[in-house]
Amino acid sequence: MQENEHPKGGSGRTRPDLPMKTLACALLLGAATVGLYHLLPRTPPCRPFRAALLVLGGFILAQGGLSAAVAGLGLVPKGLFHDLLHQLTDYDGEQPVVLLIGSSFSEKGIDPDALAKALGSSGRAAAVQRLAVGGTPHLERLHYLKEYLARAKRKPHLVLFEIAGGYDSGPLYQVHQMRFSDRMVAMMDGSSAWWALRWLAGADGLSLFQRVTLGSEILGQLGLHVSHIGFFWNSAPVREAATYDTGGSPPPRFSDDDTAELLEQAAAARDLKPDWPSEVPTRWMSAFLAEEIATLQRHSVERFAFYSVPSMQGANVAYARRFCAVMTKFACIIGEDRELLADLRHGADWYDFDHLRGAGREVFTKWLGDRLVEMGVWP
Repeated sequence: MQENEHPKGGSGRTRPDLPMKTLACALLLGAATVGLYHLLPRTPPCRPFRAALLVLGGFILAQGGLSAAVAGLGLVPKGLFHDLLHQLTDYDGEQPVVLLIGSSFSEKGIDPDALAKALGSSGRAAAVQRLAVGGTPHLERLHYLKEYLARAKRKPHLVLFEIAGGYDSGPLYQVHQMRFSDRMVAMMDGSSAWWALRWLAGADGLSLFQRVTLGSEILGQLGLHVSHIGFFWNSAPVREAATYDTGGSPPPRFSDDDTAELLEQAAAARDLKPDWPSEVPTRWMSAFLAEEIATLQRHSVERFAFYSVPSMQGANVAYARRFCAVMTKFACIIGEDRELLADLRHGADWYDFDHLRGAGREVFTKWLGDRLVEMGVWP
């Protein structure tokens, strides 16, 4: 039992635990099913539809009761976002919130405390929060952004969106790679399924078999999400979240000479990967970003900007350049200039080709904070 689950002073009752509530819910559902059976019209034994009707009615009642129990108990799916959301939404300080939305590029490449310090150098302190988990597709980001906005005690003052060609060009790649996992089922609500099917309908280069396969996976995961199948064993109240841990780092993979050469090649690159769409951003990505920004605006968030994390892969750098050339409505920062790259020419600064670590992480974080202040994004 967590300490905050004990009754407060003056109360003589204890809060029922989850198994007892689940048992009570099951008993009520059983009683309702028996009652439904007695309300059915009496038909001759030769009519076979009665059993099927009973099964259907029992399933509908069970699912309705299960959904009510999930909502009533305040359960959310366990996992990386479960723990992270608990920390982010609990903040209730006086400093305005800067929210980073991204994937492992931001998780590994940006230190929230160091970025808050860099922004504070402008004379206006900030609390930097990072809604970024490794392998997070855009659908999952929007799903948990809505959860964050619904629960956050302090809404963000500025939201920074990560730019990454792989995620923008293939938004269903991770959904397919992690298909029918707890993580993908948890985020595949009606909105996520709609955006996924919308991308699938307009994507180029997919065969009919690939479209049918991806479409069936999306609908299957949507069905599991709506029916809460397997939900009780993989959920918990959000207040019971554990500490969020980003994990450690392996030994250096690159020599200093190799790192310098790779950075030079990436800076000179102009071509995208062959399987990426030539349109940057795609129409689907533009529409999705518009929906994401509109969701934030409905919660009175009005300041937005985009950024890319340094990479040793030229296609990622080329994509960021093209993206920022089009995204003229908002500030757009490419993680690349001579001084920054000169400070990142050490193999120990890189986790792999696209992820920073250690001193490299601190260098880029400070550089990003300085750019946000200089460009007036954080006035």
